[in-house]
Amino acid sequence: MKNKVLNFINKNKILQYGDSVILGVSGGADSICMLYLLKDISSEMNLTLYVVHINHHIRGKQAQNDADYVKDVCRKLNVDFKQIDADVPLMVKQTGMTEEEAGRQARYKAFFERAIEVKIKEKKQAKNQTKKPDESRKLSLKENQENSAKEHGIKKNDSKERKNSYNNIKIAVAHNLNDNSETVLFNLFRGTGIKGLTGIPVRRDMIVRPLLCCTRQEIEHYLKSKNISYCSDATNKETEYSRNKIRLELLPYIKNNINKKAEYNIVNAAENLNEIWDYLNRQAAEEYNRYVKDEVLDEKAFNLHPAVLNQVVRKMIENGAGKLKDITRKHVLLVVGLKDMNVSKTVDLPYNLVATRLYHGISIKKKSDESNQEKTMEQCLVKNGKIHNTENVTITIENNSFSSENIQELLYTKWFDYDKIRELTVRTRRPGDFITVDENGGRKKLKDYFINEKIPKAQRDEILLLADGSHVVWVIGYRISAYYKVTETTKNILRADYIEED
Repeated sequence: MKNKVLNFINKNKILQYGDSVILGVSGGADSICMLYLLKDISSEMNLTLYVVHINHHIRGKQAQNDADYVKDVCRKLNVDFKQIDADVPLMVKQTGMTEEEAGRQARYKAFFERAIEVKIKEKKQAKNQTKKPDESRKLSLKENQENSAKEHGIKKNDSKERKNSYNNIKIAVAHNLNDNSETVLFNLFRGTGIKGLTGIPVRRDMIVRPLLCCTRQEIEHYLKSKNISYCSDATNKETEYSRNKIRLELLPYIKNNINKKAEYNIVNAAENLNEIWDYLNRQAAEEYNRYVKDEVLDEKAFNLHPAVLNQVVRKMIENGAGKLKDITRKHVLLVVGLKDMNVSKTVDLPYNLVATRLYHGISIKKKSDESNQEKTMEQCLVKNGKIHNTENVTITIENNSFSSENIQELLYTKWFDYDKIRELTVRTRRPGDFITVDENGGRKKLKDYFINEKIPKAQRDEILLLADGSHVVWVIGYRISAYYKVTETTKNILRADYIEED
């Protein structure tokens, strides 16, 4: 089992020598297995492990028992442990999200927060490390680690650039092969395109899944052979959840009556589709750059293979809407169908988009209705010292207890000088918006900033902003205003986290 996981890690470049790994450990069989395996592997790969356990406050005393169990395991293994409490029922009440979605957001928010803490901690340790260890002992330890790494084909990466970035921090979650096959079937029955049939990614950004090569049966056998106990969640046995029906009823039936290796075959098919999806995306990107100019698809693209043409159109819709949520194959085919229609024929699309047949191709743009253009989404986040969190943006106020040099460059987490903010809202753009672009107070109209960044016109109305009046504090996903940056003189820090929609 250990060698199987280690080979899987190396083959898919899931972890690298010297990584710091945040492990999401619930106490269930999968995550406990992952913890023990990575602990076993850590000496060979020189890994530093940090366990995070989230108490969702859904299952009362049982949830705290799980937390206590994970804490005890970490103590025995000498692994750093942190429990984070998330009031998921309150999140559901405040945002209208499902309990499952609220729990997922709470977990990943906790994982990323811990990653930030670990990075700050490691930078401080490196800075404060003045004493050098005994050179002979240091060399011996280094040689042992390198020899073990070479034995398993693990490559070292000690570059300073990597250590100073977030490349050496991973967040490990314990999805297994069965989870992957269930996800593929769930997406298939719910309705999806090729992407939804590619399964759970082995790695995406900081998130890695080292147990995707293992079945649930292999995991439970490993734990039994090592006499390792784990916690059981009764909700996993409840069949009112669609995913549980697939796990507990459908897949067992298929394995018993059609093919006992069904789960392996489903995952193999997903891996094949993932390769096809990757190739299709590369081809579509090339054709998009060749045939799409100023939101118009040149009619020469009509001769492309249907799979490539559909993907190019899908990309056009994504650029126009700013996202792909709620965009289906039906929408793509309606747009493609315009190539066989008369000039000026149109198709209405989600997010106030319209596709129009032109003499020389097809355009996808925002509707020109001025009343729609003037509408902006706006929600107050901070007013008179009171904080109002939304589904996508959470605000916390902190004392400036760490140096401004520890303010990290994260895309969806930013820090600001709280005392400079009068009133903070999250909204879309409106006339008169500006952003401060340098430390000397130089201003730029938001419109000009969008032009300089080459952000498509149709996408600009969808980009969310944090704003203090007309002064844009943060163009979410892009940059922050220089005026609100945290400095050494900052007393109170406002931290904003944006949780991107799936």
